[in-house]
Amino acid sequence: MVKKSQNTNAISAILRGEFIADKNNIKYSPYILFIVSLILLNISISFRAESLLKKSIYLEKEVADLRLVYITTKSELTSMYRRSVIENLVDDLEIKTSLTPPKIVEY
Repeated sequence: MVKKSQNTNAISAILRGEFIADKNNIKYSPYILFIVSLILLNISISFRAESLLKKSIYLEKEVADLRLVYITTKSELTSMYRRSVIENLVDDLEIKTSLTPPKIVEY
C-alpha cells in the first residue's frame, strides 16, 4: 500500500511542477526542454500536414471542375467544325460550297 501512495505523490509532484523546481533534478532540464521542443515541432508539423491535405483536396476538386469545362468546350468546338454548321455561318457572306471537285496537280 505504501508504494501506491508514493507513486501518486510522485505523479502529483510532477504535475505541480515540484519535479522541475527541485535542485537535484536541474541536471535534467536540458532533456526536458529538448522533449518539449520536439513536442512543439511535432504539433507544428501535424498542422502543416493538415493544411497541405486541405489544399490538396481543394486542388483536386478544381482539377475535376476544369476537366469538365475542357470536355464541354471540346465538344462544342467539335460540333462547330461540322460542314453544315460552317455553311450556315458563311451563308450571310454569300459564300457557297463548290460543286466541282478539286483537281490534283501533279509535278
